[in-house]
Amino acid sequence: MAPVIRVQLNYAANASAEASQLTQAMFDTGLAVAMQTDTKGKIVSFYPEYSDYVLLLHALQNPKIREGLNSRSKKALQKAQQIVATVTATHSTEYERALALHDYIALHARYDSSLGNAARADAVTLLLNDSRAVCDGYAHTYGLLLSMAGIENRFIIGRADGVEHIWNAVRINGVWSHVDPTYNDPKPDRKGRVLHAYFGMTDSMIAVNHSWSRGSVPAAHSDAWYYPYRNGRRFGTIDQMLQWARGAARSGEWSDTVYIDELRACSSDDEVYRRVKEVADRAGSSALRAIAVDKACRAAIYCTFRH
Repeated sequence: MAPVIRVQLNYAANASAEASQLTQAMFDTGLAVAMQTDTKGKIVSFYPEYSDYVLLLHALQNPKIREGLNSRSKKALQKAQQIVATVTATHSTEYERALALHDYIALHARYDSSLGNAARADAVTLLLNDSRAVCDGYAHTYGLLLSMAGIENRFIIGRADGVEHIWNAVRINGVWSHVDPTYNDPKPDRKGRVLHAYFGMTDSMIAVNHSWSRGSVPAAHSDAWYYPYRNGRRFGTIDQMLQWARGAARSGEWSDTVYIDELRACSSDDEVYRRVKEVADRAGSSALRAIAVDKACRAAIYCTFRH
């Protein structure tokens, strides 16, 4: 059973508001995924339900906790250690490691809405052992792997498209940005497909359909780590993107997230499809096979090409 936390507040009149602030602080740091409180005068008792993110992170540092893990938790921890060891051995920079860990999660997990809130307490274990998750599993697993790789990160609890949601703030080489691994995993799940429209976003970029308490995490103003910009996938026009695709030194079928400034003015997914198809048909392009459009970041589209 999770330990009860009792706090004496200074002003009984503000006890409820202060209790709510403390509860939110525990959510924001990832210390708890659910909370019940009982206020009696100036004494507030907190009954938290902890995420296994906390348990596994502490188990790394404390042999006694590690020995006490059940078999599923031990298996998940070993899996996490293997993933991080492989990534750190093959990628030298913080950016490369943060991207590789993100891609691993998106490629090996599938969003399973049937799990619901009941899976929050063992969200990491479910993702690593069973490849099933909701947003808690994506964010907490990514946070655990980043911490194990020595990359500073925070959890952001807010709303996305009007629904309660959690994602990550990641500090790469001293610069904070948003990463939402849940939104970067296609639904329904597609084997071998990972999106990058929500990797390295600024506050203003992700605020199109995400909202959160701005003071709870460091501000993200730089687009230095935004995937399309960082990896040469930003184009002014659809024509420029098609020219790049035709000249790319690749064979067979391949996919990537590209950002096209021309598409920022589009007001709907249908308009994006129509404009891209019109340009591709006019140019006689056979390289572009299909596109997937994000309803918020329409300028960042996922394209499948073939040479």
